[in-house]
Amino acid sequence: MGPNEIFAIMVIVMAGMFGAVIGSFTNVCIYRIPEHRTVVKGHSMCMTCGHELGALDLVPIFSWLFLGGKCRYCKTPISSRYIKIESLTALMYMVMAATHLSMFLDPMEPTKNLFLFIEICALFILINIVIVAMMIMKDTGSSMYRLAAAVGVDFAVQIAARIMPFLLSGYASNYTENPVSSDLPHYLGKWGVEILAGAAIGLAACGLAVLISSRPKDLAKYFHDSKMRAFRTSDFFAVVLCACIGIIPAIVAALVYMFARILIGSGKNVRHLGIALAAGAAVGYFGNAVYLLV
Repeated sequence: MGPNEIFAIMVIVMAGMFGAVIGSFTNVCIYRIPEHRTVVKGHSMCMTCGHELGALDLVPIFSWLFLGGKCRYCKTPISSRYIKIESLTALMYMVMAATHLSMFLDPMEPTKNLFLFIEICALFILINIVIVAMMIMKDTGSSMYRLAAAVGVDFAVQIAARIMPFLLSGYASNYTENPVSSDLPHYLGKWGVEILAGAAIGLAACGLAVLISSRPKDLAKYFHDSKMRAFRTSDFFAVVLCACIGIIPAIVAALVYMFARILIGSGKNVRHLGIALAAGAAVGYFGNAVYLLV
């Protein structure tokens, strides 16, 4: 094993460690956002005894393992969700690092390709937004419109990172090794087609799921019945996400979501739609990334 392979492994492991830390913050968002509490202030505490947690209680993954899944102070069992979310986020970050190794193997790469680096950072953030939405939906039955808006803002950052080299022209050559084309309208047109195609794929999947899972006389309830709000917010989030991840990943995510939507029908298992959507998006995105690399 050569130096490059060893360094690549180190990068992937460090990405996993960073992902676990972000996963710990993700847990905070999952619990506090539905309660309309701030996620930037306030100390973490035991949900049972209210004791403020110390530094050793907050080490991602390892604290839960070393404490045996129990609170250090009151010995109440701690939900395994914490370690699952931290582990999932760590895994996603490791996969992201593995599929974008060229950005991390050269310490100067982020400065030479600043806008690509910004785009990759936005993709990391997108992972966490999807995980938060997935778990909030599982807890509350709603994926929440503002999380769909967060995906849109995150995607806007990705778009900006892609078009800035065009807008800055020669100045951008200091921050990217990629040649800057002057054909900005063509580039934006191609990018716009991908966005619209992804959204159309997601919308078609949701529409088919609604038509198949609902009786004709009940279709109006989808738009007016308050009990269908969870489905509407979930479908809206699915369409936005499909618009953001590319055509091929959108196809996979939309198909998985559609079949889950049909199987669930209009029952209370709507809470699991977020998991199906996130799984489909992850398989589609990372599968496509690996295919392009190979």
